Amino acid sequence: MMMLMLMGMLFVSSMQPMFMVSSLIIIILMYSLYIYMNMGGYWFGYALMMVMLSGVLVIFTYMASLSPNDSFENYNIMYMLIFMMMFIGSYYILMYEYKFSIISLMLFKSFFGLFNVFMISFLLMIMLMVVWLSYMMYGALRIY
Repeated sequence: MMMLMLMGMLFVSSMQPMFMVSSLIIIILMYSLYIYMNMGGYWFGYALMMVMLSGVLVIFTYMASLSPNDSFENYNIMYMLIFMMMFIGSYYILMYEYKFSIISLMLFKSFFGLFNVFMISFLLMIMLMVVWLSYMMYGALRIY
């Protein structure tokens, strides 16, 4: 969970659009791995990853292609990456110390019901925004 928060901070602090897209891909992959480790099954994490990569990331990549790419030389990304690498070892050591049982997995059941409703409404809102943006000028937003 610490790694997800650090990747979220890296996503928010980045200024280049392609770096934001790549960090968003890494966040989605780590979140699906986190769901896999907590639930014990991989189908929910896999479905969530496919929905996020196919839906939200297409929109974000299209909007990121509209802005110009800057060079990476003025930004101190290396310090953030070193700070994140320090937490990788402790994160995986703590994850293997947990003993999962049926009772501890039942705690996630009610949360994921609400989470599914949130994801459905979020993806519906994103789909409506994409349709609205594509009808605005009857074509691409970028002028060549």
